[in-house]
Amino acid sequence: MIFDAWFRFNDIDSRQMGVRVTKMPETVRAERRVERVEIAGRNGSLHVDEGTYSSYDRTMECALINRRRLDDVAAWLVGSGKMIFSTEPDKVYDVVISNKVSIAQMMRVFQKFQVTMDTQPFKYSVNPFGDTLELLKPQTVYNKGTVYAQPKITVYGSGSITLDINGTAFPLSGVDGHITIDSESMEVYRGSESQNSRFGGAEFPRLEAGGNAVSWTGNVEKLVIEPE
Repeated sequence: MIFDAWFRFNDIDSRQMGVRVTKMPETVRAERRVERVEIAGRNGSLHVDEGTYSSYDRTMECALINRRRLDDVAAWLVGSGKMIFSTEPDKVYDVVISNKVSIAQMMRVFQKFQVTMDTQPFKYSVNPFGDTLELLKPQTVYNKGTVYAQPKITVYGSGSITLDINGTAFPLSGVDGHITIDSESMEVYRGSESQNSRFGGAEFPRLEAGGNAVSWTGNVEKLVIEPE
C-alpha cells in the first residue's frame, strides 16, 4: 500500500477527501496513430503517419478512509478535468473518469474502488511557461515540455494581422480590439463570439519543445500566451 501517495483532480486533493491511493496507475505511452494501407498489386503495406496520438485508459486503485465522505467523493470523481499524481507532481493530465461500474456503488460494497480514466495523449507541465506570457515585441518563447504544446493566444490589436510562429504564418483579418486563437479546441473567438471566419491559417499554432520564434506584422499592441 502506498501510504504517502495522493492525487489531485480538478484542484481537490485526495487526502482532504479521505481517500487513500493503494495503487497508482501504470505509466503508459500514448499510441501514435499510424494507418496501415494495403494497395492492390503492391507488395507489403504503406503506413500513413498522421503525427497525432490516441487517448488511452489508466486505472488507479483507492480506498475510502472515512465512509461519511462517500457521497462527497462519488460526486467529486465524475466527468472530465485535470489530474495530477504524487508520482509526477509537476505534470498534469487531461482525463475523463469513465468507470463502467459507479465509484459510489464500489465504495458502498467494498469501501475500495477503482478510478478508470480515459487519458488524453499528452501530459503537460503544471505551469509549462512559468506564467502566462505577455509579449510586447517579437521574441523566442520556450516550451519546457518534451512534446509540442497547443496554447491559447490572444492577439490585442486591430485590422489585418499575421502571427508568425517558427516561420509558419497565421493570418487574421478584421481584428477589433482582441481575438483569441485556441489551438487545443481549434476555435477562434472574441469573448463568447465566434471569430473563426477571421482566421486564415491552414492549421492552428503550436509551440514545439524548446525555443519558438514568435513574431507578427500589423497593428499589434501585445500577445498573451496561456499555457495549455
